[in-house]
Amino acid sequence: MIKFFTVISLTLSAAFSAHAQEMRPLNEVSIVALIITSGEETPVSASVTRTLESLDAQVLTVNAPNASQMRSILKRFAGAAIDVDVALVYYDGTVLKIGNREFVAPGGITLRRRSDLLTKAIPLSALARATALAGNGGAVLVHSNAGDVVLIDGVTLVSDAPGPRTGTSPILFASASAAVGLAAGLEAMVSSPSDINLSEALRGLSELEGVSISQLPTRPTMLRVLPVPEMVTTTEVAADTIETMVETAAGAATSGSPEDTGLPQVGEATPAADSAADVAAAIEALDVEPQVETADPEMADTNSEDSTADTMATNTDASTDSELSIEVLRAMQGALSRGQKRTVQQKLRNMRYYRGLIDGIFGPQTARAISSYQESLGATVTGVLTPIQLETLSE
Repeated sequence: MIKFFTVISLTLSAAFSAHAQEMRPLNEVSIVALIITSGEETPVSASVTRTLESLDAQVLTVNAPNASQMRSILKRFAGAAIDVDVALVYYDGTVLKIGNREFVAPGGITLRRRSDLLTKAIPLSALARATALAGNGGAVLVHSNAGDVVLIDGVTLVSDAPGPRTGTSPILFASASAAVGLAAGLEAMVSSPSDINLSEALRGLSELEGVSISQLPTRPTMLRVLPVPEMVTTTEVAADTIETMVETAAGAATSGSPEDTGLPQVGEATPAADSAADVAAAIEALDVEPQVETADPEMADTNSEDSTADTMATNTDASTDSELSIEVLRAMQGALSRGQKRTVQQKLRNMRYYRGLIDGIFGPQTARAISSYQESLGATVTGVLTPIQLETLSE
């Protein structure tokens, strides 16, 4: 008996422990990340994006933005960074320098004079200041490549991390030849089944050949913290269950006469078998069509009419929903408030369709997520929500 309850205890503990492991969040650290490339997505930038997504980060990807677009993107990213623990930027493109200032121009730049950097490029320090807005700071990872920029007098390519600056996050700088190693190092780091300290991660990556760093974080910053399952609670649940089973078993063993259980006891004569006629009668009784009792015939008719009306209304709604033009649907979606759009993005993220920023701005990433959601429903894939789909995602 003791062995039986021990097995039950272990089984319940394992079940609750597995449930806790399944339900716990992947990472207790909230992260936003910005991926900027100077052209189309590359194998390296794709690898970095997957790695950051595996940390459960909200990832915004942008390809070849011009200076005006970059300013808008940085403003959007900075707004998201304020509300999270860690902010990260990965930049894949040319880094130029004039005097002691570094600039990035992911959308390409044609230089006629040195002052063009001030109007057609973005200071590298602006990326580091945006990541510093997060609660625990962050870092900027740069993969430098020459690109198609034609240099002029006084403008040079940057090949190493800049010096430390007050109010900025660390900048990890990888040469063109070190990009693959940097991506592989990030992937290996995340594959570790333990917590990740950002300072230790940056220190390790900076030791790779062709990689340098401006500074290490000035305060302890975690990039990933895996929650510990609440084993104490699990043990208590298992103990309570066992105690209840023991009491039940003890009560059954001391509950008096055999009639209490309704089962024949050892040595007791069993009742005589039913006769063939009784069995045939029972089977015949089962073949009788059951009668449905209705307290009020008029009420039954009303319920039937209500059900029919509800079905017709649903069909009408679905028909109307499917007949709306894309232009009308896009206008309806555009009229949503920022908060409503955040709710939609969060629901899509919970379903693993959306991995971008929860900022209430519907861009290409949100449209792709909506398309994936529609495809999972077997609905027409447009990238724009219908009223019924919107209602579902707003609940």
